[in-house]
Amino acid sequence: MKNRIFLFAFSLFMLTFSSCSGVIGYGVLLWNVGEKEIPDGTVVPVYLKSNISKVYVIGLPETKEKIEVPLWKLSAPESKSKALKRAQKYSEYKGKYAFCILDGLPIRAEKMNTSKQVYRLRKNEVVRTLYKEKGVSPTNGGVPLSGEWLHVLTDNGTEGWCFSYNLRLFEMNLDGTYGIGSEVVEAQKADETLERILSTVWYPEYYRGMISKKQIDLDYIVPVYGFDSGYVSGTTKISLPNLNVSFPYSEFEKSDNGDYKAKDAPVEIVPRNSKFIIVKYTDEGGKPKTYNFVSLDENIKIEEIVSAEKNRRQGLYKSIQTLGPDFKSGNYGTLSFNDGNIFRWSGFSKLVPSVIPSGSKGFGIVEMKYFLDGTLKSSWDGVVTFHFENASREVNFLYKKEVNGLRLAYANIIEKYDDSFGRKYSSVSLPANSMVLFFQK
Repeated sequence: MKNRIFLFAFSLFMLTFSSCSGVIGYGVLLWNVGEKEIPDGTVVPVYLKSNISKVYVIGLPETKEKIEVPLWKLSAPESKSKALKRAQKYSEYKGKYAFCILDGLPIRAEKMNTSKQVYRLRKNEVVRTLYKEKGVSPTNGGVPLSGEWLHVLTDNGTEGWCFSYNLRLFEMNLDGTYGIGSEVVEAQKADETLERILSTVWYPEYYRGMISKKQIDLDYIVPVYGFDSGYVSGTTKISLPNLNVSFPYSEFEKSDNGDYKAKDAPVEIVPRNSKFIIVKYTDEGGKPKTYNFVSLDENIKIEEIVSAEKNRRQGLYKSIQTLGPDFKSGNYGTLSFNDGNIFRWSGFSKLVPSVIPSGSKGFGIVEMKYFLDGTLKSSWDGVVTFHFENASREVNFLYKKEVNGLRLAYANIIEKYDDSFGRKYSSVSLPANSMVLFFQK
């Protein structure tokens, strides 16, 4: 019985350990060995592997010394040529590690935000960055985040893909202390307000009003409009209908009054609350300008809002087309709504030039871009905009779908220009003596 136990133990020992007398392969250090000042990326000989102790025994470069390292700190032993090739793959990020700035940031199995999560990072947790590859960029509010997919390693041996937007790279010193790049991260740890501001996607203030009122102006709600702090890229940007500027900078410095000034750039951030900031910008002529920006809920996607508004407008047009598509009036001719938002209107001479500009051709494109407010909603279905071929301006009518036809009334569009954002606000009114037209289907 004792002999059987001895033989079993000996067999287990032989399966667990490889002989120390020979090299079983070569591995690449994935995390530096600070106590021995061996940098990551170093190719080392591997003498044995213990699955029980979860360590490799490796040889130190240019010495006869052997040490133990955790299994997760070394790539699996392979031929020396393959190990050297692996080290070359990791060379771009040699000595590069990263802080996580967002609690719960996922590490994923694949390079896309819908991929399986293999680990969730804690805020300020450090990972080793191994290499990068192209993938599907995640978005915030429909806007692709700046950054890239990095293959990372945690200190518990988990590997996977993490998007760099919420990571801050730094260099690890040979002795395991934090080096270049860690100073900024440490400073930002102490200023959570700045960290939150810089990591948030900011949109023009008027976006919030459009979304809450459900009055989306497709000319002025564009995914790229907003303020980009440049937290990842190092370039801060202001993109608006009337402004598109960008400036490289090193950091934001906090002033005595609590504002943040970009070093080496004419940009200053004034925080108001967690969802509202003021950005001050001084143009080339020395003239200061002020812009208001807001953050939106994470479930709000600008691209989806734009798509939904386009579908809504098309639905309104289709409802008129379905009612007709041909409508006739004894005084104002024949009006047809065709596929592709194309209209044809013949016999409209009585409306020229008081309503329809002189020289207008009898066809063109229809839009459904204006919104009704107040009492007009109770009497009218909406506004139909005609772009006549060869016309000097658009022609707008309030419309009401009736059981037996279509009622139209000439509408007046009032526009106000907002210089701060470079956009126009439009409102619809019904002139006191507006002409009402009825077209029978």
